[in-house]
Amino acid sequence: MENLIETIGLTKRYKKQLALNDVSIHVRQGEIYGLIGKNGAGKSTFFKTLMGLAPEYSGEILLFGERSSAELNDARQRMGFMMGANFFPYLTARENLEYYRKLKGISDASEVDRVLKLVEMDQVNKKFKAFSMGMKQRVSIANALMGSPDIIVLDEPINGLDPQGIADFRKIVQKLNKEQQITFLISSHILGELELMATRFGFIHDGVLIEELDRETIRNKTEEKVVVRTNDVEKTAYLLEQQFDNIDYTVNSGQEIVISKMTDRVDEIAQLIVNNELKLYKLISQEISIQDYYLNLLAKGGEQHV
Repeated sequence: MENLIETIGLTKRYKKQLALNDVSIHVRQGEIYGLIGKNGAGKSTFFKTLMGLAPEYSGEILLFGERSSAELNDARQRMGFMMGANFFPYLTARENLEYYRKLKGISDASEVDRVLKLVEMDQVNKKFKAFSMGMKQRVSIANALMGSPDIIVLDEPINGLDPQGIADFRKIVQKLNKEQQITFLISSHILGELELMATRFGFIHDGVLIEELDRETIRNKTEEKVVVRTNDVEKTAYLLEQQFDNIDYTVNSGQEIVISKMTDRVDEIAQLIVNNELKLYKLISQEISIQDYYLNLLAKGGEQHV
């Protein structure tokens, strides 16, 4: 898969402060790439450097395979950026976007209608100052969509959104990714939400990219298990072996059966035990989230990479 964004040993200093330290990121075509890190981890600095707003750095930036200064400037025209909502409060969404359309030099007058429909804001006529935070974010995405970019970069886009606003935002991003084939690079410190949205992740801490991997790799690395305790461990184990092919389990010191994976078959396990007149004392499903994975990375040496 082609890398639309690639950095090689990207390092950025602000006087004596090392904001980015040897960061090598790869964002591939068609992905929703989640850049995960705490506030101050280097996410915004990375985006500003990527956009050319923080030009003094060492290492390399490649956009669509281009790397010279002139080529990077041209390549940035194929990208949409959303870093804050800088709109006029007394104008409507349409009027605000008309201003930015002209500022960006987009001659097609129908472009504003197109992007407003994509974010389901084409029927809203009130002033920007009356918008909810979620509506403001939709206008920001619409602005980033103008000019039909191949990739959109969103810096902390779900900050301040309520649960419904976050869900709506996720739906829009996934729809644009699937139907418009737009690649997304999204940063956030709200790990649980990126877990539901992103297809690939980069974990950044104190300016260092600790690890970069896709969703399936994380799932293979993390532990998923079902823990069962009944009044007859031997009979339960026998029934499980008969019911499920190639089941992988152990019996711990508390006489609990610990089954690897199978977190999606908890209901079947419960039904099997009940149908065979066993007493079910415990049945829990345990899955490690991406947040857990990230925190484990830091505990195991994230601090040592700095």
